[in-house]
Amino acid sequence: MRLEKTLSIFAVLAALTMDGLSASPARAAECHLPGVQPTVRLNESFGDIRYSNGYSGQQLAAKRRRAGACGGPGADWHPVGLMGRDLQWEFKVKVQGQRLSGGYCVGLAQAEMTIGYDRIRVYIDRRYRPGTCQYKVILEHENQHVRNFKDTLSSYLPVIRRQLAAEAAALPPVTARSMNTGARYFVGALRDRLTPLIDRMQADMAEADRRLDTPASYRATQARCDGW
Repeated sequence: MRLEKTLSIFAVLAALTMDGLSASPARAAECHLPGVQPTVRLNESFGDIRYSNGYSGQQLAAKRRRAGACGGPGADWHPVGLMGRDLQWEFKVKVQGQRLSGGYCVGLAQAEMTIGYDRIRVYIDRRYRPGTCQYKVILEHENQHVRNFKDTLSSYLPVIRRQLAAEAAALPPVTARSMNTGARYFVGALRDRLTPLIDRMQADMAEADRRLDTPASYRATQARCDGW
């Protein structure tokens, strides 16, 4: 009898599943699922953008440090604007299987990945109110960070889609204690295989931020307004 199981799990949680599971690639003689060819789907999740003008420069500097950013151009420097975003990615898998003596033969039937962000936050120092020259140029700078993030993500989506399809097709059936254990194995396997690509994309996002946040860029922005 062919059994089915669907499991949805966040990629960040999948790291917990691999070491504690007794699922392993199956030997063909004891675990074979003819006709199970996985389908794949990549979903894009684009949330909203929230703007805040209620924090001081010192508070923005503290937010920046908590996010792991290094210091700025000088000892007395603090940010007048900040963009915060969290890339999110998760998997949902559907598996099919058959009972074996002492367990199940489990194969990947469907792999669904969702990637994107829930919310982007843009902060502007509260000294500079809407309508002022300073507010306008800070907003332009931070919105360029937003565009860099979104453009980099969009440029990687075709690559992610292709790798998701290739990795799903390459995963053989596994023997597992339960259908749920087998499903978690496939979530972990997909996460492990997609992580290097996601890391590379995030490195490109960080590099785009560094190219924008240079002393020359800060000077050019500041030169556009008086009264800083």
